[in-house]
Amino acid sequence: MARRQSRADIVSGAIIALTAMAGVAVWSRLPAEVAIHFSASSTPDNYVSKPVGVVLMPALMLATLVVLEWAFRYDPPDVPQVAATVTVATMAFMGAIHGLVLAWNLGYQVPFDLVLVGSLVWAVLIVGYAVKMEYEHG
Repeated sequence: MARRQSRADIVSGAIIALTAMAGVAVWSRLPAEVAIHFSASSTPDNYVSKPVGVVLMPALMLATLVVLEWAFRYDPPDVPQVAATVTVATMAFMGAIHGLVLAWNLGYQVPFDLVLVGSLVWAVLIVGYAVKMEYEHG
């Protein structure tokens, strides 16, 4: 029996597709070697070939989506909306990181020290949301 797709699945799939399309859209302007990891001082410390740099994050997003779907089926939250929110927020976060990495490789100044702070704030907010919802309803 096929499982019905939820709105969160559709939105997450759309975010992954848009993330992949962003890499394809800027393909011709990217360098042959794409920086994919940066120190807090915005200095790149890991490079991959352009094809890997464009495909890696959408592939990781798809793998993350599969893992999240499996985890929420295996141990569903007391409030179903928590799974949807965490899933979509995670896809949006990963897509945003890919966009910032592409921007840096296109020559834009990206303050990765602030990206790191923003990432930590995002993690605290999403985990805090999930814990609060589960505590209130479970």
